[in-house]
Amino acid sequence: MDLTTFIVIDTLNMRVQNISPIMTKLFTSQLHPPTSFTEAAFWFIFYGDELLLKNNSIPRLFTINELNLISEREIYLGVYGAIPCFSVEINQKPTVLPPGMEFQHVRQSHEILEDDELFRLITRAKQLVHWDKSTQFCGYCGHKTQASITERAKICPVCHSLIFPQIAPVMLVLIWRDDEILLARSPHFLPGVYSILAGYVEPGEMLEHTVVREVQEEVGLTIKNLRYFSSQPWPFQSNLMLGFIAEYSHGEIQIDAIEIEDAQWFSIKKLPQLPKPISLSRQMIDQYLAMYR
Repeated sequence: MDLTTFIVIDTLNMRVQNISPIMTKLFTSQLHPPTSFTEAAFWFIFYGDELLLKNNSIPRLFTINELNLISEREIYLGVYGAIPCFSVEINQKPTVLPPGMEFQHVRQSHEILEDDELFRLITRAKQLVHWDKSTQFCGYCGHKTQASITERAKICPVCHSLIFPQIAPVMLVLIWRDDEILLARSPHFLPGVYSILAGYVEPGEMLEHTVVREVQEEVGLTIKNLRYFSSQPWPFQSNLMLGFIAEYSHGEIQIDAIEIEDAQWFSIKKLPQLPKPISLSRQMIDQYLAMYR
């Protein structure tokens, strides 16, 4: 059956939130660093999924050599206002750091910085070092790639393939029914935590079809009145989260035991433990509760 029979896209009430005019004005993506600069740059220094912070902020340095760190890869991102920004990956964690500096998991950095704009820049930095690391060689012929001088891409000098940063779109959907919302548990969640449904978009698939398919596959329900909510770049690994809100139509919960270990309808007055506020899923739940109340 055609999936379009299951859903209605409410284009009149469709809204996009959290499109930040600050980020649009402040950050400008650039390929080539300035030959010289008078202000110390932002350095996003990663060791695996950990980010180096200085006094709970991004370190400002003229060069990474100031920290005696050896970079595995170094990428110029652009300017944040007038401040140059670099992303660096190191393969050896220093045993001693200058006072005020420490490595924190990237997820924790949002809570520490309390700055959505900087976290989006952290996400960009993390995604680009991952992309650079995974595209050192051409996937077609195996030869060493080179960085393009005109766009954010890698070029194979032999077969001339272009390799752009890849984004993996993931849909999120909050399903409501009267004064209840559907929440589920993945085996990978922390104990007691429930969240809204999520799933990857498949090649050639429309976003709204992904939502319907994932809901049917994971919990066996049919939805209606699907609305777009917002999006969020996510650095693990190069995901773009796309949030939707949908109304329950019919069906009984039948969980996919491979991906979901439990799914229930929860009253908005008595919710289980939820994801951290950094996540789009939590922001969607909080926004829905605020609108409902």
